[in-house]
Amino acid sequence: MEDMIRDLGQESFQQAHASMFDTLQTDSKKPLYLRCKNSLTLLSMVLTLVNVKTRYEWSDKNFSSLLQVVHNMLPKENTLPKSYY
Repeated sequence: MEDMIRDLGQESFQQAHASMFDTLQTDSKKPLYLRCKNSLTLLSMVLTLVNVKTRYEWSDKNFSSLLQVVHNMLPKENTLPKSYY
């Protein structure tokens, strides 16, 4: 994950997409929820779920439903989005 963020950090990308780069960098360090015992971050979890969505060709609507279910299963303070949009 860190290598991917570092690759995106090339000067031209940072200049063209500064706010997106900052968000990616922040989300790569943000724990999925407080006191998360493993190394799950918001970015790693979202990328894992989007990978599954793509692999199995889920619609955006189906994926948003899954996000809502997973969000509700996690501790209340989790940072996982409730929707794909």
